[in-house]
Amino acid sequence: MAIPNLLGFAKAVSARLVFKPLVYGYSNARVRAMRTTLLSRRQAEDLLKVRTNAAVAEYLSKTSYREDFSGMPLHVSDEDRLEIAISRNFARTAQKLMRITPPQGKPMLLAFLGRYDAHNLKTVLLAKKLMKSKSEIQNLLMPAGSLKPYELERMLSAKTPEELYDAIKSTEFGAKFLSSATIRHIPRWQIKAALQHSESQAAQLDLLLSALDSYYYEVASSAASGADRDSKILLGLIRAEADAKNAITIMRMKKGGADKRSIMKHMVEGGSFSKERLEQMAEAKDFNEVAKLASGFFISETGRGEFASAEKKYAQDGQISHFEVVFESSIARRSLKVLRRSMMSIGAIAGFLFLKEEEMNNIRKIVRGKALGIPPEKVAEMLVLVG
Repeated sequence: MAIPNLLGFAKAVSARLVFKPLVYGYSNARVRAMRTTLLSRRQAEDLLKVRTNAAVAEYLSKTSYREDFSGMPLHVSDEDRLEIAISRNFARTAQKLMRITPPQGKPMLLAFLGRYDAHNLKTVLLAKKLMKSKSEIQNLLMPAGSLKPYELERMLSAKTPEELYDAIKSTEFGAKFLSSATIRHIPRWQIKAALQHSESQAAQLDLLLSALDSYYYEVASSAASGADRDSKILLGLIRAEADAKNAITIMRMKKGGADKRSIMKHMVEGGSFSKERLEQMAEAKDFNEVAKLASGFFISETGRGEFASAEKKYAQDGQISHFEVVFESSIARRSLKVLRRSMMSIGAIAGFLFLKEEEMNNIRKIVRGKALGIPPEKVAEMLVLVG
C-alpha cells in the first residue's frame, strides 16, 4: 500500500512543479508584450503639450488606440469622441485579458472585473440623482465587467425607483449585491428611497455607494484568499486600494465637518486598516491629525516623501486632490511591482489591468483638463505616471 501512496505523492509534487509554467506561461508572455503598448511617460507629456482635444485624438489614433476611433457616431464633440475611444480600448483590453487567462485564473479575474460593474452601477445611480440624460452619462461607463450594455440601458431608462430597483436586481451582479452581507441589513424600502431624486435622500444614496465598494472588495478579497505567494500579493494590493479609499473619504468628510458616526458609516470593508485605526482618524481633532494617521499607509521612502509634499500643497490651497494623486501613485507602483514580480500567475494579469486603468484615468484627466481650460502644468500634477 505504501508504493501507490508514494507514487501519488510524487505525481502531486510533479504537478505542482510544472503547473504554473504550463498553465500561465502563454498568458503571462502575452501580458508582458501588452505592457509595451501602454503609453509611456514621454507620450503622456506629449499629450499635455498639444493644445486641443482634436490634437489629442489625432495623437492617440497613431497608437494602440487607432482602431477604437473607427465607426464613431456622427456629430460628436472631440471630448466625447475621446471618451468613447478610451472606453472602447479599455473594454477591448479587458476582453482580451479574459480570453488569454487560463480557466484556473478566470474566477479571480472576473472578481477583479467586478470593480467596473460597481463603477457602472454607481455612475448610473449618481446620474439618476443628478437627473443627467443618457447621452451625458453613457461615455462615462466602462463596459469591462459582467453588466451588459442592454442591462445598463434598462437602468438608465428606468423612470421610477421601483423600475430602477428591478432593473438592478434582474442582473447577476445586482442580484448578488442586493443579497450580500454588505447591504442585507438595509431594508428594501430604504434602498428604494436612496434611488429617488430627492435631495433628502442624498445620505442614503451615499451609504448605498459605499456598500457597492465594500461588496467589490469583499468579492475580490475572497477570490485572492489563497495561501500561495501571488494570492497574498494580490490581496495586499486590494487591501491597499480599500485603505486609500477610506483615507480619502475620511479626509473629505473631516474637512466638511462630518462627525465620527457619519464618517464610519461610509467606510468600506476589505482594507488592512483596523476599525480602531479608522475610528482614530474619524475622531481626530483636526485635519492635520487625520493626515498624520493616514501617512501610515506609505511604507516606502518615495511614498512618504510624496505625502509630505502633498501636505505642503494642501496647506497652500486646501485641495484634497493632492492626497488623491499620492495614493493613486502608490497603488500604481504596487501594481507595477505585482506585474514584475508575479511569475507564471494571475498576478501579472491583474497587475497589468490596474496599470491599464491608470492609463485610462490619465488620458481622461488630460482631456477634461483641456476642455475646462486648465493649464497643462496643473493637469500634470494630477497624473499618475509610473514605470
